[in-house]
Amino acid sequence: MKSARKILTLFATTMTLAASSFNVSAQDISVSQEEMVVEYYAIPSPDEILSYIHNNEIGYTRSLLTDPTKSNLYQTSTDRLLSFGFYMADMAYSASFEQSGTALRYFEVTETIGKNINLFPPEIQNIGERLMNNMNRMDSINEIYDELYLLVIANLHDTDRFGEYALISAGGFIESMYLALNSNGSKIKEDEFGMRVWDQKMILDQLNNMFNKYLNETQKKQLLGDFEGLNAAFSEYSTSEASERTSEKRSDGAVVIGSNSTEPSTSNPIDKIHKEVNKLRDKWVKK
Repeated sequence: MKSARKILTLFATTMTLAASSFNVSAQDISVSQEEMVVEYYAIPSPDEILSYIHNNEIGYTRSLLTDPTKSNLYQTSTDRLLSFGFYMADMAYSASFEQSGTALRYFEVTETIGKNINLFPPEIQNIGERLMNNMNRMDSINEIYDELYLLVIANLHDTDRFGEYALISAGGFIESMYLALNSNGSKIKEDEFGMRVWDQKMILDQLNNMFNKYLNETQKKQLLGDFEGLNAAFSEYSTSEASERTSEKRSDGAVVIGSNSTEPSTSNPIDKIHKEVNKLRDKWVKK
C-alpha cells in the first residue's frame, strides 16, 4: 500500500502535463488551475480507501463481496466500467485479508472485463502468471494489485479516456465504502470513520467534477442522479458539523454551542451516509 501511495503521488504530480489535452497553454494555467487539474486525477485506489480497515479491527466478511459469477450481467459500457471498479475493490479487500484464492478469482474477472473493453495496456498480459506464482506471498500480491491498478489508470490517461476513469473510480469508491462500513465488527461509524468523512467528501467532490467534465450527457444524468442521495447525506453531515461549531453568547454571558439549531437532531448524519452508500451499491450490483 505504501508503494501505491508513492506512485500515485508521482502520478498525480505529472497530471499537470495533461494541460495539452485541454487545449490550454502552460502560460495560461494559474497555480490554482494546475491544482484543480491534479485533483481530477488524484482519486485514491480502492486499496487506499480500504487501507484503514485493519486499524479498526474489521473482520473479513466474504458475503459482502460482489458475486464474480454475475459479471456477464453488466451489459452496457457504463455498467461494465462501474463493475470493473467494484471488482477491483473486492480484489483489494480479499488481498488485504490474505484471501489469496479469492483475490485471484477477482483478478480473473477484472482481466476478462478489462480485455473486453480495452482497458489493459500490453504490460498487464503477464500479471496473471505472476499472481499464480506468488499465491503464498501476500506482499507480492498486494504489489501486483497496485501495479495492475496503476497501469490501467495510466493507460486511460494516455488515451484521454477520462470519463472511463471517472466511472471506474466511482465503482471502486462505492464498493470500498460499502465494505468498510458493513464488515463484521465494524466500528468505523463510531470511531475512525467520523474523522475520515472529510476525506471521503473530497473524493466525492472530485468524482462529481469528473462526471460533469468528462461524461456524455446520458452518463452524466445517470451518475449525478445516482449520487444525489449520497451528496445530500455528505452535505447534511457538513452542515451538522458546522452547526456544532457555532456558538452564541447569551445576555447572561453563557456561551451556547450550536445555537443556530432550534431543534436537536435525532438522526446521526453518518448513519445517513451509510444508508446512501448501501442504497447506491444495491442499485449498481447485479444480484
